[in-house]
Amino acid sequence: MTIWLGIVYAYKGLLMLFGCFLAWETRNVSIPALNDSKYIGMSVYNVGIMCIIGAAVSFLTRDQPNVQFCIVALVIIFCSTITLCLVFVPK
Repeated sequence: MTIWLGIVYAYKGLLMLFGCFLAWETRNVSIPALNDSKYIGMSVYNVGIMCIIGAAVSFLTRDQPNVQFCIVALVIIFCSTITLCLVFVPK
Protein backbone atom coordinates (compact mmCIF):
# COMPACT_ATOMS: atom_id res chain seq x y z
CA MET A 1 0.00 0.00 0.00
CA THR A 2 2.86 2.38 0.76
CA ILE A 3 4.39 1.92 -2.68
CA TRP A 4 1.01 2.44 -4.36
CA LEU A 5 0.39 5.67 -2.40
CA GLY A 6 3.87 6.91 -3.27
CA ILE A 7 3.24 6.30 -6.97
CA VAL A 8 -0.14 8.05 -6.85
CA TYR A 9 1.25 11.04 -4.91
CA ALA A 10 4.18 11.36 -7.34
CA TYR A 11 1.83 11.23 -10.34
CA LYS A 12 -0.54 13.81 -8.87
CA GLY A 13 2.39 16.00 -7.86
CA LEU A 14 3.69 16.00 -11.42
CA LEU A 15 0.24 16.99 -12.66
CA MET A 16 0.16 19.85 -10.14
CA LEU A 17 3.58 21.04 -11.31
CA PHE A 18 2.40 20.89 -14.93
CA GLY A 19 -0.66 22.97 -13.99
CA CYS A 20 1.60 25.55 -12.34
CA PHE A 21 3.79 25.61 -15.45
CA LEU A 22 0.79 26.19 -17.71
CA ALA A 23 -0.53 28.97 -15.47
CA TRP A 24 2.92 30.63 -15.46
CA GLU A 25 3.29 30.41 -19.24
CA THR A 26 -0.14 31.91 -19.94
CA ARG A 27 0.14 34.81 -17.48
CA ASN A 28 0.86 37.41 -20.19
CA VAL A 29 -1.92 36.59 -22.65
CA SER A 30 -3.17 39.84 -24.14
CA ILE A 31 -6.75 38.66 -24.71
CA PRO A 32 -8.71 39.40 -21.51
CA ALA A 33 -11.21 36.58 -22.07
CA LEU A 34 -8.38 34.03 -22.18
CA ASN A 35 -6.24 35.36 -19.34
CA ASP A 36 -7.28 32.99 -16.57
CA SER A 37 -3.79 32.28 -15.28
CA LYS A 38 -4.39 34.02 -11.95
CA TYR A 39 -7.48 31.92 -11.29
CA ILE A 40 -5.81 28.74 -12.50
CA GLY A 41 -2.89 29.44 -10.18
CA MET A 42 -5.26 29.96 -7.26
CA SER A 43 -7.05 26.73 -8.20
CA VAL A 44 -3.78 24.79 -8.21
CA TYR A 45 -2.88 26.32 -4.84
CA ASN A 46 -6.31 25.38 -3.48
CA VAL A 47 -5.99 21.78 -4.68
CA GLY A 48 -2.48 21.49 -3.24
CA ILE A 49 -3.45 22.78 0.18
CA MET A 50 -6.59 20.64 0.33
CA CYS A 51 -4.61 17.54 -0.71
CA ILE A 52 -2.12 18.12 2.08
CA ILE A 53 -4.89 18.65 4.63
CA GLY A 54 -6.86 15.64 3.38
CA ALA A 55 -3.84 13.33 3.39
CA ALA A 56 -2.81 14.41 6.89
CA VAL A 57 -6.29 13.95 8.32
CA SER A 58 -6.68 10.65 6.48
CA PHE A 59 -3.51 9.28 8.07
CA LEU A 60 -4.52 10.56 11.52
CA THR A 61 -7.95 8.91 11.42
CA ARG A 62 -7.01 5.46 10.10
CA ASP A 63 -8.62 3.69 13.04
CA GLN A 64 -11.97 5.46 12.48
CA PRO A 65 -13.06 4.68 8.91
CA ASN A 66 -16.39 6.53 9.13
CA VAL A 67 -14.74 9.76 10.26
CA GLN A 68 -11.99 9.32 7.69
CA PHE A 69 -14.50 8.85 4.88
CA CYS A 70 -16.55 11.88 5.92
CA ILE A 71 -13.56 14.19 6.21
CA VAL A 72 -12.02 13.07 2.92
CA ALA A 73 -15.39 13.42 1.17
CA LEU A 74 -15.83 16.95 2.56
CA VAL A 75 -12.32 17.92 1.47
CA ILE A 76 -13.00 16.64 -2.05
CA ILE A 77 -16.36 18.42 -2.29
CA PHE A 78 -14.93 21.68 -0.91
CA CYS A 79 -11.88 21.52 -3.17
CA SER A 80 -13.84 20.86 -6.36
CA THR A 81 -16.46 23.50 -5.53
CA ILE A 82 -13.86 26.20 -4.88
CA THR A 83 -11.94 25.27 -8.03
CA LEU A 84 -15.08 25.45 -10.18
CA CYS A 85 -16.02 28.77 -8.62
CA LEU A 86 -12.56 30.21 -9.23
CA VAL A 87 -12.57 29.19 -12.87
CA PHE A 88 -16.16 29.95 -13.91
CA VAL A 89 -17.59 32.66 -11.60
CA PRO A 90 -15.34 35.56 -12.76
CA LYS A 91 -16.64 35.14 -16.30
